[in-house]
Amino acid sequence: MHQVFYRFSIIGMLVAFIALTNSSLVFATELNELTYITESSASFNYIRDGKLQGPAVDLLLAASLSAGSPVKRENILVQPWARGFSNAQKGPNTVLFSTIRTPERENDFQWVGPIASESDVLIALKIRKLTISKPEDMMGYITGAVRDDVGEEILQEVGVPLDRITLLSHSTNLGLMLSAGRIDLWIFGEDGWRETLTSSDLDPADFEIIYRFPSKHYYFALSSDIEQQLVEKFQQAIDKVFVSSELAR
Repeated sequence: MHQVFYRFSIIGMLVAFIALTNSSLVFATELNELTYITESSASFNYIRDGKLQGPAVDLLLAASLSAGSPVKRENILVQPWARGFSNAQKGPNTVLFSTIRTPERENDFQWVGPIASESDVLIALKIRKLTISKPEDMMGYITGAVRDDVGEEILQEVGVPLDRITLLSHSTNLGLMLSAGRIDLWIFGEDGWRETLTSSDLDPADFEIIYRFPSKHYYFALSSDIEQQLVEKFQQAIDKVFVSSELAR
C-alpha cells in the first residue's frame, strides 16, 4: 500500500512539474508580445521632456507598425544598461536596444539589424592637454566606462588593468567624474558624449576627443528563446522601413 502511494506521489509531482514548465514557456508570435528594454543614452534612445525618443525608438515603432503588430512607446522599459543587458540575456521574449554586436556577445543573443554605426572615443578635459596615439598610451590613466557597455569590453580588449578602469551604471555620472578630475579619460559613443555632458549641465566645449576606436554596428539584441520565425519577421520589418525611408544604417 505504501509503495503504491509512493508511486502515485512521484507521478503526481512529475505531472505538476511538467505542467508548470510548459506554462512558463510561452513563445511570442507577434512583435508587440515581446518585452523591449532600452537605456536613456544620448545617441539613439533617450528621454527628453519626459518622453522616450531617438532614432532607434522611432525605428522600432515604425517597423512594428509595418509588421502589423505595433509596439507602444509607453510599453518600452527604460533601465540602466547593466540591468537591461542582464534581463535581456535571461529572457524570456526580451529585446535590448541599441546594442553593439561584438564577438564577445555574439552567442548571447539573436540579432536584428544593423540599425546604426558609431565609433567609441576617448574624451578628456581640454585643459589637461592629454594625447593618446595608441591604446597602450592609456595604461597610465584612469578611464571611466558604463558597466557592461561596449566601452568596458574595448578597455579589456586593449589590456587596460582593472585598477585603471572605473565602471558606473550611468554615463551622466562619468561626465561629472571627468569634469571633477576623478577620472582622466571617458570612453563613450562619438554621437552621444556632447549631449550627455549637456544633460549634466557641463559645457562640451571644455572637453575634447583625443582618440577614436574603429566603428562598430548597433543592433536589436533578442533573447535566445525567441522563435526564429519572429526574428526573421522583425528583420524584414526593419529592412522595409530603411528601404521606404531611404535611411542610412
